[in-house]
Amino acid sequence: MVCGDGGVRRVHPILAAYVADYPEQCLVACAKSGTCPKCRRPAKDLQEKTTGEERTPLWTLGIIDDAKRTSSTRHQFFTKCMESDVAGGVGEPFWKGFPYCDIHLSLTPDVLHQLYQGVFKYILDWTGDMFNKEELDACVRTLPPAYGVRHFKNGISALSQVTGGERKDMARILLACLSGKLARPALVATRSILDFIYLAQYTTHNDTTLQYMKDALDTFHRHRKVFIDMGLRDDFNIPKFHALLHYIPSIKLFGTTDNYNTEMFERFHIDFAKDGWRASNRRDERPQMAQWLTRQEKVASFDRYLEYLVDQEEEKRHLQLSKVVQLTKLPSRPHQPITSIEDSHSCQGFTRALKEYLNTFLDRTENVSNYRLPFHHLDVFHSFKFKRDETGYTEVMESAGEREVVYARPSKGKQVARFDTVVVYVKNEVAESTGLEGTSYLA
Repeated sequence: MVCGDGGVRRVHPILAAYVADYPEQCLVACAKSGTCPKCRRPAKDLQEKTTGEERTPLWTLGIIDDAKRTSSTRHQFFTKCMESDVAGGVGEPFWKGFPYCDIHLSLTPDVLHQLYQGVFKYILDWTGDMFNKEELDACVRTLPPAYGVRHFKNGISALSQVTGGERKDMARILLACLSGKLARPALVATRSILDFIYLAQYTTHNDTTLQYMKDALDTFHRHRKVFIDMGLRDDFNIPKFHALLHYIPSIKLFGTTDNYNTEMFERFHIDFAKDGWRASNRRDERPQMAQWLTRQEKVASFDRYLEYLVDQEEEKRHLQLSKVVQLTKLPSRPHQPITSIEDSHSCQGFTRALKEYLNTFLDRTENVSNYRLPFHHLDVFHSFKFKRDETGYTEVMESAGEREVVYARPSKGKQVARFDTVVVYVKNEVAESTGLEGTSYLA
């Protein structure tokens, strides 16, 4: 490999983490499908609340070698391996002979397939059966539109081939739709599994947050029996539910789950493979795909350079706000009386807040709050767009970058009012990763 100093050296990479979904985990770990690829819990005991004895490469290779010695046919080899919960389709694992590789330990949690497309999908199906899917769809349809929440105007039960993003949108609204409709144990079980899903996606962790995860999982285990009592399940011998027991040890070993979530690589598969293949002529496509990616990177780099020049010019003209917030060229309702704004937007303290804001621009000791405003009308914008302060290759590849929209729109005719709440993160030492302390908000 070419190193940073330009020298070419021979390297021996150590396989530390292997990111894959469940079928591929079983394949590379030589684990029997339906069992855990990380521990030796049999398929009939996956519902136990603790993990089993850890699988090790030495143990797995020992079973494979013993099956080879005592088998005279391929069928016998397959049967002997499967009896020990080892897959019988692989005779020589690719990781055999890697001295510092523990393939079972290196398998990481998968938020996309295990949590959203697995655990949450089960919970959604069970609660839908307990509750009535038609009534659940009616609750989903009647939820008011709000910032950050997708509005499913046709409900959720009729959706097919649901993506991970749609599962996330469903998770945000499910508990609100079930509240008051299900028995308390079912609600607690659903809430605790949702808590676990969100806690597992924290971008920072410490002993406190990991304890939160353990408490949420323990709460689910105490109340999960309700799904069996309702006849929805005979047992909880489900590999993806058992995998939740391995999340905390994996986070301690490999860091937060955003380091090894397959969702990132699913996105890269589109950007680096599918789009490049579509841009080729389908003949000798690999060189064409590589050239297409090189050109995309050059265009993205030039776009970043242009953005840098624009930012420099805006900074000179003190127009920093335009980099973050974007308004329409014309106001939604121009020259509106301040009293009318207070009534239509239900913000009776608007005049006082406006005076306090203007007071921050004054150097003298007078307080604007003691005087009348020198104007009585304002232009009103019913929405604004802003761009998250995030960088990444996916955003670079996008030509314009997506902007999010916040609404403050009063009712008009049959159109209902919509006032989104904005939580603004304030970068200081007070803010805590587990709550909203150290933030401010605009309602």
